Amino acid sequence: MPGRVSQHHQEELSKFLKFFRSRLKTHLENVEADFEDTRSDRLSSEEVYSQKDIQEAIKSLCFAVKANIRSELQDTINMMALLLRQIFVEAEDSDLALGLDIAMVEDKELLERVEQLSVSEWVRGDSSGAAQIGTLPKINAKVNADAEAKDKLEKRLQREQEQHEEEIRAARLTSKQEVGALEVAHAKELRKLQRKLEQATERVEELERQVDDGRQHIAQTSQFQSMKRMVTTKNQQLQDLRRRLQRYEPNHADDDSETKNADEDDD
Repeated sequence: MPGRVSQHHQEELSKFLKFFRSRLKTHLENVEADFEDTRSDRLSSEEVYSQKDIQEAIKSLCFAVKANIRSELQDTINMMALLLRQIFVEAEDSDLALGLDIAMVEDKELLERVEQLSVSEWVRGDSSGAAQIGTLPKINAKVNADAEAKDKLEKRLQREQEQHEEEIRAARLTSKQEVGALEVAHAKELRKLQRKLEQATERVEELERQVDDGRQHIAQTSQFQSMKRMVTTKNQQLQDLRRRLQRYEPNHADDDSETKNADEDDD
């Protein structure tokens, strides 16, 4: 039911109430001491005091009481701020955002009920209105809102992650396709160059065959055969002439023989 707290929090709440109720007792004792000091210092004799003396005594007492109360209230405010800060820090560590209902702590009826309750009665969570003082307003709604926001954030992050993964896959596929296209183009260009090389080789071989065929054709023509026979005849005639010259003019024949040998060497 609303207002119920765990055993641990009951102990913390008990410490809280005991501490501040102890400070309240000490504060009342300090105020009482201020009155006692005023009485003993200014009103202890049997003399008759004038109105001025009484006014000065009251003024001094008022100043002392106000200073005492101001100091105590300021300390209490600072202590409550430190405790609230501690609660807020622990709540933020649990992803909670807490709010304060200031109007509730000013409810005189609730404050009177708290004053009448002991710690054990308060933490049992009775059906009285005081049982709800320790609750933090709208915390469940805030928790649900935070959980919903967290769920939306997780879904958005998941969508972004899936989108990034899809972009990475698309980039990898595009890169793979580009590499494949380059490999295909390279292979195509290589085959083209190989065909050109093969065609050039075939052309060279064809030209060599044509040269050989041309030589054979020339050697088989009647003009070539006639010229060959003519050259052979002329050579034979020259040899006969040399033999004749050698017979009649040996020296001249020797010169001719040397010339012939030189010609043969040149051939």
